[in-house]
Amino acid sequence: MAGSTAFQRSKGKLYAETFRCPGGALCLDFCNSGGGTRHASGAEWIASFTDLIDWLEAAEAVTGSQAARLRQAGAASPRAATQVWSRAIKFREALFRVLNAKAEGGKVAREDLSNIEAEHARAVAFARLSWTGEGYSWSLDASAAALDAAMQPLVESAVSLLTSAKLERLRRCGKSTCYWLFIDETRNHSRRWCEMASCGNVVKVRRHREKARKAAH
Repeated sequence: MAGSTAFQRSKGKLYAETFRCPGGALCLDFCNSGGGTRHASGAEWIASFTDLIDWLEAAEAVTGSQAARLRQAGAASPRAATQVWSRAIKFREALFRVLNAKAEGGKVAREDLSNIEAEHARAVAFARLSWTGEGYSWSLDASAAALDAAMQPLVESAVSLLTSAKLERLRRCGKSTCYWLFIDETRNHSRRWCEMASCGNVVKVRRHREKARKAAH
């Protein structure tokens, strides 16, 4: 992702980790930014409203000028900005549970769907139709400066994925302790790991050692 290098320089390793293995949709990258918090000793990678705007800019979900306006609005109303950040994290976790249930064949909680619906209703006010060259798509109003506008790209991506045929290609990393979600774009739908160099090799080495141990007995 083009913005990730600058993001790594400005925010450090944990933030850059979000984009190490792109999920295939903005909302999946956002869900994956919560990977650290889902472990007992994990830490939140997006820890403030400013972090949220930095992340959106790095993901190229907002332009530099949009990000600057949102940061300025956040600085002017820090309490309201914190509330928007809190809603964004709550939305992220609700979306993760919905998508994870789809990937793992689990049950979706109505409460989580209601959270997504509520945020979608708010975000619509900041969406504008724009021509992409192949058709129209929703995008953030270029002049939007309200704090709530920060949610629009995330919510739009989530709703687009949830109502798309791509949802059938949604996967969760095959390593049981990894919460990374991604769209399997392989021709034969065979992708199992967020990244073979990390989770894939760890599981393969573990299986090899287990086989060797059983063979020794």
